Amino acid sequence: MFEFLFKYPREDYARSELIFVGHWSAWVLVVIAIIAVIGISVFLYRRHSFVRGYQLAAIWMLQIAMLSLVVWVLAQPTLSTERLRAGENTVALVLDVSESMVFGDAESRFQQALRSLSGVVQADAALNLSVRHYELGETATAVTSFLESQATATSTSIADSLGIVLREARFSPLAAVVLSSDGADTSGGLSVDELAAIAAFGVPVHTVAVGRTAIPEDIEITDITLPDKVLPGSTLSARVSIRHDAPASTQVKVYAGDDLLALVPVELRADAGITTARVEFEIAEAGHHRIHFSVDSVPGETELRNNSRSTLVEVANQKYRILYFEGEPRWEYKFLRRAIGNDDDLQVVSLLRVSPNKFYRQGIDTPEQLESGFPTTREELFAYDALIIGSVEAASLSAEQQVLIRDFVSERGGSLLMIAGPNGLGNGGWGQSEIADVLPLSLPPSSIPSFFRKKASVELTPQGADAQMLRFADTLDANRLSWSELPNVADYQVTGSLKPAAVTLLNVDTDIGQMPLLVTHPFGRGHAWILASGGTWRWQMSLPLEDQRHETFWRQLLRALVASSPQGVSLTAGGGSGDSNIVLRAEFRDEEFRPVDDIGVTAQVSHEDGESWSVNLQASAADPGVFTAEIDPTESGTWYFEAVAHRNDEAVATARASIHYDSGQAEYFNIRRDSAQLRALSEATGGQYLEPQDLDMLPDLLRYSSSGITEQEYRAIWDAPAIFILLLMLKAGEWLLRRRWSTI
Repeated sequence: MFEFLFKYPREDYARSELIFVGHWSAWVLVVIAIIAVIGISVFLYRRHSFVRGYQLAAIWMLQIAMLSLVVWVLAQPTLSTERLRAGENTVALVLDVSESMVFGDAESRFQQALRSLSGVVQADAALNLSVRHYELGETATAVTSFLESQATATSTSIADSLGIVLREARFSPLAAVVLSSDGADTSGGLSVDELAAIAAFGVPVHTVAVGRTAIPEDIEITDITLPDKVLPGSTLSARVSIRHDAPASTQVKVYAGDDLLALVPVELRADAGITTARVEFEIAEAGHHRIHFSVDSVPGETELRNNSRSTLVEVANQKYRILYFEGEPRWEYKFLRRAIGNDDDLQVVSLLRVSPNKFYRQGIDTPEQLESGFPTTREELFAYDALIIGSVEAASLSAEQQVLIRDFVSERGGSLLMIAGPNGLGNGGWGQSEIADVLPLSLPPSSIPSFFRKKASVELTPQGADAQMLRFADTLDANRLSWSELPNVADYQVTGSLKPAAVTLLNVDTDIGQMPLLVTHPFGRGHAWILASGGTWRWQMSLPLEDQRHETFWRQLLRALVASSPQGVSLTAGGGSGDSNIVLRAEFRDEEFRPVDDIGVTAQVSHEDGESWSVNLQASAADPGVFTAEIDPTESGTWYFEAVAHRNDEAVATARASIHYDSGQAEYFNIRRDSAQLRALSEATGGQYLEPQDLDMLPDLLRYSSSGITEQEYRAIWDAPAIFILLLMLKAGEWLLRRRWSTI
C-alpha cells in the first residue's frame, strides 16, 4: 500500500535525501504562495458577514492546504539516493566451509548457505557486479566458484578470514561482503577490538545466518573446571557444564585410562540451557593423568563427538611447607600437628614461644632453621608455602616482620591463616597491625575483649557446603548432616565486618548471635584466612577414636592453604582448545620471589609418541620475569614441555608442564547457530543481519551500498498518487462543506 501511494518502498525513503528540482526558483514560488494566500484571505473576508467564523476558517484552511500541495508539485520534490554505479563494483561472497556446516536435517547448513549466496549472483545481472568468491575456515581462501567447495575445514576464525578478504580487496571498489555462516567460531569469537578492526575498512558485511539456534536432540560438554595440579591422595571436584535445549536424563562418567573413577546421574532441567554437574573422584599416584569425561547420549542424538572431553591433571610429587607460629602451648596446637602426622605431602614447621626469647621448634630440617625465632628476611619466610599464626600478639613481631608477612601473601602468593586465641586476632592487636588490610575481616581493637571460652555450635554456609575442603561425605545432604552432628567448639572470637571479597565458609552460633567462623579472601597473589576459634580440638576429644572428622578437617584445610601457592620457577601450558596454538608461559623468580630477567629461556617440546624439538621463549615486555612462546602442535595427544633458564651458558633453573591437545575436534562443539555474533558483526560494519526468509532484501542492500563507486539516482515523487488523492480529497471536502452550508 505504501509503495502504491508514494511510488517507492518505505526503505527507499529511509535511505534517500529529499531535494527539489523544479524550474521555478524558490523565491518565485514563495511570492506566488504569498500572493495566493492574500488573495484567498481577502476573498473570504469579504464574505464574513454572511457566514460564521468557524465556517470561514474551515474553508480558508482547506484552500491553503490545496495551495500548499500545488506549490509542492511545482517545486518537483525528488528522492536523491546514493547507489552503486553499474559495472564498476565488486562484491565478496564468503562461504563458511567449516565442518560445523555439515549439520542439518533434510538440508545441511552448507547447502542452505550455497543457496543463499546464489541470490547475490542473481542480483549481479541487474547491477553488473564483479563477484569474488572466498571459502572461510581457519583462514580465507579465494576460489573461482563454489562448485567444488566442501565443508571440511577443521577450525573457524571469522576475524582472521574477513581481515584477509578486506585487505585483498582494499585496492578495488568493494561494495559489500556477504557472509553465509552458522556463526560458530572456534577461535573464541569476535572481540571488541576485532570488530573495530573489521569496521575500520568501511565495507558493510551482510551476514546470512544458517542453522538452528536450538537443537533439542543434542547435548554437549561445553566446559570442564578442574585443577590442573593437585596433591597425591586429594579428592578432586570437577564441574562439568552440559549444554542442552530440552529436559533429559543422562550421566557423567569419568575415566583415567580404562579405569572408571566416577559415575554421576544428572537431570537436565527444562528451565536451564546449561546444567553444571559436580563430580568427585580421587587420584592417588603421582604423575600426569589423562582424565576423560563423557555424558550418555539422549534419544535421537546423532552427533556424539561433543559428548566427551579430556584434560590432563598432574599429581604433584612434592612436599609443601607450612610455618606455624604459636604463642602458647594449647590443645589446638597439639591436635593440628597430630592430624597431619601421616600426610607425606605436608611439612608443618612449628615455632612455639615458651618464653619471651625462647622458642620450641618442631619439624625443622636443620638445627639452624628458625634458631632466632620468626623469620626476618624474605628469603627465609618465602621458603614456606603457607603461614599459620595462632594466639600471639602482633607486638611480638617487629613492623618489618609484619611487612614481610604482608609481602608473603601479596607478592609471594602464599596463604595466611590466623587462628583465634586469648592473644590472637583482635585481642592481640592484629587489627591495628601492618597486616590488618590483608585479613578478610576487620578486627576490634585490643582494648575490647573479643575471645570467649564458651561452647558454640558450628554451621556450614551455602558457600561452605560447596567447598571441597569441608567435605566429610559424598553428597551435600550427608555432608550437612555430618557437620550438624559435630560437638561444639570450645571457644570463639568476635570479629568485625567482612571485607568486600571475603567468603564465609563456616558460621558459629553463640549466645550473642551467629558470627563468621571460617572466612577467606584473595589478597594480591595469595589468600588470607581467619579461623575464629581455637577450640576445634573438642571434636577430637568428644568423638570416638575411629572418627576421623577432626583430622580430615585440618588435613583438608592445610591442603587448601598450599594448593594455590605458586613456585618460584613455574611453567604453564595454556590454550590447545579449538585447534588453537599452545601458549607456554614460564615465570622465573629468585629466592626472594623477585623477577629474574638476566636469563635466556629455551623449552624442549615433546609428544607422547616421541616427536620433539626446541623453541626459544621471549621475554614479556609487560611482565618482568615472564617468558612466553606459542607452539603449533602437529598432532593430538599429550605434549610435555621443559623450560630451562640459562645464564652465561649455564642452566640455572628448570620448570616442567604438560597439556592434552585434541586436534580437529573443535567444530563438533558449540554447533548451535551463533546469531548474536553474526548480528554484532553486521551492526558494527553497517551491514544487515539476515535469515533465509529475509534474502529478498539482499539485492536492494547491495544496490544502495555506500561503499565502492557510487552515483546519485534521482526519482521524482511529485506525481505520487498520494498527492493527487489528497488534492482531490481537499477539493471534495471544500465542495461538500459549501453545499452543506449553502452560504459561501
